[in-house]
Amino acid sequence: MVTAIRQAERPTRVVVVDDHPIMRAGTQAALEEQADLAVVGVAADGAEALRLSDALRPDVLVLDLGLPDISGVEVARQVSATSPEVNVLVLSAHDTLGNVRSLRDVGVRGFVSKLASGDELVGAIRRVAAGGTAISVCRGSALSTGGAGSKDAAGDEPQESLTAREADVLQLLAGGRRNMEIAAELSVSVNTVEFHVRHVLAKLGARSRTEAAMRARELGLCPATRDRTAA
Repeated sequence: MVTAIRQAERPTRVVVVDDHPIMRAGTQAALEEQADLAVVGVAADGAEALRLSDALRPDVLVLDLGLPDISGVEVARQVSATSPEVNVLVLSAHDTLGNVRSLRDVGVRGFVSKLASGDELVGAIRRVAAGGTAISVCRGSALSTGGAGSKDAAGDEPQESLTAREADVLQLLAGGRRNMEIAAELSVSVNTVEFHVRHVLAKLGARSRTEAAMRARELGLCPATRDRTAA
């Protein structure tokens, strides 16, 4: 019983990996403000990240993709293969659908934009530490479906980037909100929402709101919720 109580009270152990000193220190400081999180190690490159992950076995590895020696994707792949109990959460400035897909394939449990708030990062860490997943790229930044001239997995024509506002609409649409609710949430008119929805559907190659919501969920962009997307 005592052991169980101590386990419940133990803070979530986090290792932060980023090659930029200011970003690394800022992330560490933000996490250390939380009583239930403990930063047990920091690293500036992939080799050190792998060493700390193996030696410390943290609950969550917060990982930047752009490391100077080993790519963040390769670090995530190795950690997931050798230390599956370590939950990898990527914190990156590169918000593309292709990144989200490839990272999920190598075992990453969470993806948070560097444009996200500290509260979003903290919430994502708590979710992946509890065994869930956390994708936070829909709000606050423009999303690319893969970059200029790229094609989707099915080999279709290149798709355009979603603007920040279109990404906002997509997240709310995928959450089951109706146009009137989206308009109220974003403080815009219903006509403006309808305009953005048409663009989102076209850019995702979706024929309906429901299909757009399903595509967003399949790509890991937005959490699966009870479907209320019928107009």
